[in-house]
Amino acid sequence: MTAGLVLVAAGRSTRMQELDKLLIPLCGRPAITWVLDALAATPGLAELVIVVNAENQEAIRTHVNEAHLSIPVTLCLGGETRAASVHAGVRHLSPTIEFVLIHDAARPLVTPALFTQAMQAATVYGAVLPVVPVHDTIKQVDPQGRVMATLPRHQLVAAQTPQCFRRDWLEAAYARVPLDSPEITDEAALLEKAGFPVQTIPGSPENFKLTTPVDLATAEAVLRLRQKGRQCSA
Repeated sequence: MTAGLVLVAAGRSTRMQELDKLLIPLCGRPAITWVLDALAATPGLAELVIVVNAENQEAIRTHVNEAHLSIPVTLCLGGETRAASVHAGVRHLSPTIEFVLIHDAARPLVTPALFTQAMQAATVYGAVLPVVPVHDTIKQVDPQGRVMATLPRHQLVAAQTPQCFRRDWLEAAYARVPLDSPEITDEAALLEKAGFPVQTIPGSPENFKLTTPVDLATAEAVLRLRQKGRQCSA
């Protein structure tokens, strides 16, 4: 397989006290550099496209240059929505790319193993996403906040990235489904809406998204545990 990755880094971090969460230090290093480390250790990637915004593109370019990745890297500006940003990144991939990985840069604790599992599963299923079980009880409510139903927890999972898709399926989905459709919250939803089957694979509880300041403290704790584990096994 020939796989390229679109790294989505164009968000505005509106819930992170106006700080760009991708540049906030985690254990002394900008959060995005932990993702770049994972990518550098992932075999089988042919190229990388990073979707940025006008404010963070130079800082991210600097971190990419310092990472000395062995694959070609392209930076492009994102759109008004996440879906539009991903679409922009996909358009910058080389025509030879057969499988497209999509990952949120705001998930800095991703591992090379998860990238590899997503790619391998995509060669079998065509469209895959990692998921984790939902542990809370989920309620469906109406606009006034009244409970309409308690959803069956054993049938619910939380979607993560990296998601991986056959390039031809993804392009066909873009042709069939408007990107401004409210149901398109991730590319798996885009493929679902276009009629393609999407297979789940096990994700990781550590692969959470940085959304609020509390998540930063949790991410640092996980990184410290990982570093301690490496020291113990050395």
